[in-house]
Amino acid sequence: AALTELAEKSDLLTYEFENVDQDVLARVQKRTGVLVPQGVKLLTVTSNRINEKNFLRTHGLPTTDFAKVASPAELKVAVKELGFPAILKTVSGGYDGHGQWDINSEQDVKNLLEKWPKNLLAILEKRVDFVKEISVMVSRDNCDQVKLWPITENQHKNH
Repeated sequence: AALTELAEKSDLLTYEFENVDQDVLARVQKRTGVLVPQGVKLLTVTSNRINEKNFLRTHGLPTTDFAKVASPAELKVAVKELGFPAILKTVSGGYDGHGQWDINSEQDVKNLLEKWPKNLLAILEKRVDFVKEISVMVSRDNCDQVKLWPITENQHKNH
């Protein structure tokens, strides 16, 4: 309802983050006719960590090793394949440490299995040592003018 109200008062809608309900956005766009320059299809890739990793690999970009995890049994198999350390993340919705579990040992696996979240669809990612993480934002207008925004460094504490 809030998105419909916003769309009715706007010439166009854009989004910055991937945690936008693409089905709702598509329905609101169809119902109100509001322009969504980025489209909705992009969210199919960016809102799902498995889709995102597969998209990157398909386009020749490296990713950490990963495995889909939809059950405790699948977690056990994935941990055997990827090893420690790893991070289990929700496939969608989690952000900045929310919906993430560090997997550094068999004890971590055991603890998680004892409190397995209901209906969890997740991705286990091999942990990557890195020096820094940056964000790069690029935009393009309707005249195909591209703008690169200042590169920023992301600083994390406890995820």
